[in-house]
Amino acid sequence: MPLPRLVRAALALPVAAGLACGGSTPAPAAPVPVIAPPRPADPAAAGAPAARNTLPPVPDVDGPLAVKVVYPTPNQQLTSRDSNFIFGSVGSGKASLTINGVPARVYPNGAFMAYMANPPASLPRYDLVAVRGADTARAVQNIRYPAVATRSIIDPTPRKPDALPKTHADTIAALNARIDSLRSAHEPIGLVQLGTPVAADTDGYVIGKPIAGGTYKWFFTPGTVVPLMARTGGSARIRLDTGLDVFVDSADVHDVTAVQRPRVASNARVRGTAYGEDVIIPIGARAPYFVEEHDRAIVVTLYGVRGNTDIINYASSDSLIRTIEWMQVNDERARVTVNLRSAPYGYLVLQENGNFILRLRGRPAIDASRPLAGLTIAVDPGHPPIGSTGPTGLYEPQATLPVGVRLKRILEERGATVVMTRTTDAAVALGDRPIIARKANVNAFVSIHYNAYPDGVNPFLHPGTGTYFFRTHSEPLAREVQRMLVPQLGLEDLGINYDNLAVVRGTWYPAVLCEGAFIMLPDQEAAMRNPEFQERYALGIANGLESYFRALPAR
Repeated sequence: MPLPRLVRAALALPVAAGLACGGSTPAPAAPVPVIAPPRPADPAAAGAPAARNTLPPVPDVDGPLAVKVVYPTPNQQLTSRDSNFIFGSVGSGKASLTINGVPARVYPNGAFMAYMANPPASLPRYDLVAVRGADTARAVQNIRYPAVATRSIIDPTPRKPDALPKTHADTIAALNARIDSLRSAHEPIGLVQLGTPVAADTDGYVIGKPIAGGTYKWFFTPGTVVPLMARTGGSARIRLDTGLDVFVDSADVHDVTAVQRPRVASNARVRGTAYGEDVIIPIGARAPYFVEEHDRAIVVTLYGVRGNTDIINYASSDSLIRTIEWMQVNDERARVTVNLRSAPYGYLVLQENGNFILRLRGRPAIDASRPLAGLTIAVDPGHPPIGSTGPTGLYEPQATLPVGVRLKRILEERGATVVMTRTTDAAVALGDRPIIARKANVNAFVSIHYNAYPDGVNPFLHPGTGTYFFRTHSEPLAREVQRMLVPQLGLEDLGINYDNLAVVRGTWYPAVLCEGAFIMLPDQEAAMRNPEFQERYALGIANGLESYFRALPAR
C-alpha cells in the first residue's frame, strides 16, 4: 500500500483523524461477518480475462495456543469515534476466541479479525481469551484515546463553545480568512531562497502547500528566490505573487541579501531532443511555477514574471507542438499554453542558464501485436521503509516482492526491459524510486502494494482492489490496469483514485500504484502467501500495461 492506512501520517499527506471517543460507553457490538466479494461485471464483454471470483483457501494451522495482537499495538492511540478493528492470531484454527466477552471469528490458519465497539474510556483495553479444548490462552491489550480538544485550531485564545467552527468547511473557511488577513496586513520581511540549487534536474524540489502542514500542491525548483511573508512554527509563508501566498517547510528557506532580478519571459523557441521537444523560455532568474495538463495542452503558470514574448520559433512540421500562446494574467503572473497534437505522455521542467524549459516527451512506437516489445517498465515492489502487517505477521514489503519478481518475468517474456526499484528486503527511500525510473528513461512505472483501512472503518464492507494515479497523463494507464486486475483477483472493484502519493508524482512517464488486496484481512493475507494468487496479481498488471500501450496512438 502507498501509505499504510494505519500509519499514514508517516508520509507526506496527513489524513484527518476521527473524533475522540466520548465519555459514554456504546453498547457492545457483535463482530461483523465477512461480506463475500461481489461478482465482477462480465469482464469478457470488455475484453478482460475471465474472473476467478474466489481467493485460495486459507490453509489449516493447528499450532500452540498463543494470543498475539498485531493491531492495535500496545498503548496505541485509537482515533475512531465509537468502533474499531482488532486483529492478530491465536496459533490454531481450531480455537475459539472472545474479545471483551464478544465472540470473534478465528480463521483456519489461526488468524482473527473483529470490528467491534471501542472499549469504554474508563477501561481502555481489550481482554482476549482463546480456548481450544482444555487449553486457554489470555492476553490484555491496552489502548489510549486522544485528549478532547478544548481550543480552536485557528487561534490559541480560549473561546466559547458556540464560537468554534461547527463543520470542516467552517474550519477551512476560517483558515483561509486568517491567511487572507495576514496577507493584506503584512509586507514581505525579506527574500529567501527555496532549497539549495541543484543541477538541471527535476529530482530535487521544494514542496508548496495551500495551508501550513497541508496537501502537497506546488513543486518548486531549488534555488528559486521568493519574498518571505512570515514564519509560523515549522512553516514559512512565501509570496508567489501579489495574489497568492503558499506555505513551505521552514527548513527549505534560506535568507538571501541579493536584490531579486526582474523576471521577464522573452522570445521563446522549440528545439528537438532525442525523446521529444523542449519549449525554451528565457526569463532570467528562476521562477516559481505550476503545471496543468489538459486534453491536448500543457499550461504553465509563471509567478513573479512579466510576459514580453514577441517571436516563438517552432521546431519543424513534424512537431509535437501545434502552437504556443501566452497571456499576462496580472501584474506578476504570466501564463503559457502549449497546444499539442495529442494528449501529453510525459514531461519534465528544468530551469537552467536563465531559461525555463518544458521538456515534452514523445510517445514510443508500438507494435499492436506485441505492444510491450522494446519498452522499459519500472516495477516497484512497495516498501520498505514502513508498510502494513497482516494478522499472522506477514509484512507488506515481504508480500509485494514476490509479485514484483513474477511481474518482471511476465513483462520480459512479452519483450519489455524491466527496471526493479528493489530486489531484496533492504529499504529503498520513497523519493529514490521515481528517480530510479526517470534515470532509466522508463515508459511506465507500476508500484505494487497491499491495502489497509484507517481507524473507524469497517474493513469487512469494502475489501477490494484499487489503482491510484496523480498526474493526469497517468489516468488512462490506471484505468487499464484496474480493468485487468479486478477479474484476475476476483475482489470488489474499488475503482481508480487520484492520490498525492510520492512514488506516482513523476512526470516523465505514466505512473500508477496498485492496491491488490487488504493485508489486514485474514483470508486476503493468506492469499498473499499463495504463489497462484501472486501470479494472478502480476498477470493483471501486465495485461493492463499491454492494453494501455496497445491503445496508445502514435500522436
